[in-house]
Amino acid sequence: MFNIYCPVDDGYFIHFQGLLFSFKLLLDVPHQIIIIDMGLCKKNINTINNHFSFLKCKIVKTNTTRNDKLNYKFKIDIIEMMLKDNSEYSIILDAKDHLKQPLSIIQEKAKINKILINDWGGLEKDWTHNICLETMGVSNNQEILNSSQFQSNNVVFHIPQCKEIMKTIILYGNNMNCLCPPGSSKSFEGESRHRQDQSVISIALKLHNIKATNFEYSTYHNTIVLPN
Repeated sequence: MFNIYCPVDDGYFIHFQGLLFSFKLLLDVPHQIIIIDMGLCKKNINTINNHFSFLKCKIVKTNTTRNDKLNYKFKIDIIEMMLKDNSEYSIILDAKDHLKQPLSIIQEKAKINKILINDWGGLEKDWTHNICLETMGVSNNQEILNSSQFQSNNVVFHIPQCKEIMKTIILYGNNMNCLCPPGSSKSFEGESRHRQDQSVISIALKLHNIKATNFEYSTYHNTIVLPN
């Protein structure tokens, strides 16, 4: 089974519909779409159940706080949910992502690589707060510090091969000195620089010697703009 976890609230729902449409011809293996409801109104829930009924989505209501959204703690919670659900394959997709490859191909690649993830371009030392680097024990690890940070918007896990890796992500992701260190902000420069869940996930994977696969199975930042 391939579980697809999709967190969304009302603020991103217009873009999220693009993600749901992108699934239409690509779900070619047994799967379950799990929508993480972080604040959906009844109208938007009805839209999912009526207009996207062909996807047979499961909607899971969560008590996600504003702070959990701002510091991306909800991403860590979803990875914890993945580990508990114990499906063979799991992916998390942001509301602005679009799936671009059949699940069968993604599944095949994930089984070979354990984890599918792409790198972003910025270096860990430039995109991660010093307190996080110190807490995760990599403040003097030049290989990690000078490596490109991984993206966290569409990570794929082959669960049987990476339970310990996921436990490492959960361990550090639940440590606020790693996820949102004092004085940090979601920025790319200066002493406040940090990328919340992305910094934690990226470094945790590198602690387990995971490499970027650079296989484009989804795109991100797909923005839908309504006409005036």
